Amino acid sequence: MVTGRLIAAFIGVAFSITPGADLLAQGRMKAAASTTPTPPRSVIQKLRSFLGLNPPVAIGGSRSGGPLSVCLLSPWPISTRPDPSGTVLVGISQPMLLAAEPLNEMRLEQDGRILWQERASSTKAIDGSILWPIKPLQPGEKLTLKIRPRGASGGDFANYNLQAADSETLESNKRRIARLGTDSAAWFKEVESLSPAQGATALALISSPSAPAALRETLKCQEKTR
Repeated sequence: MVTGRLIAAFIGVAFSITPGADLLAQGRMKAAASTTPTPPRSVIQKLRSFLGLNPPVAIGGSRSGGPLSVCLLSPWPISTRPDPSGTVLVGISQPMLLAAEPLNEMRLEQDGRILWQERASSTKAIDGSILWPIKPLQPGEKLTLKIRPRGASGGDFANYNLQAADSETLESNKRRIARLGTDSAAWFKEVESLSPAQGATALALISSPSAPAALRETLKCQEKTR
């Protein structure tokens, strides 16, 4: 009988300890999962030197940076020689879509047809990155990305003309991204190794869903003019 009481007491102690240990372990796992690596300062500086300025686009397409305007972060629309037509050269076939501010609507059109659209609800805006929602872009393919910021009326959009790069560029970037995998350190090292002449490659890399989100989080837009 004494032995039975001792065994029961031991089991009770074991069960009183285990839940606390499990919660502690879960807390460590959650903390580890929530920790995202930050790009080194040298990587951030190199990206910003590649990217140059990205002024907000006013609703209706003019670059006045007015009170209702948007700024596209991915795919990044500005190169060292901005295209006056507003064309965004896209270096991968399935880029992330990301604006710098909450949106009411985002859509992709081709030849006047809506291929995809997402609309916010009255209480929840579109906020954050969106995986490429349609079939992969083909070499040289052209689409229009239309973005409507929070507060804009139903027909008011900022327009970006997307054009996929040539097949050689798309395939080269695809191989590079596959080689980097999901290793954040490898991504940071790759960006840091690029030369100024490889700015287009940097733009393709950061628009990939495989790239660390921290790379896109470092992107900035030019402040609106008052």
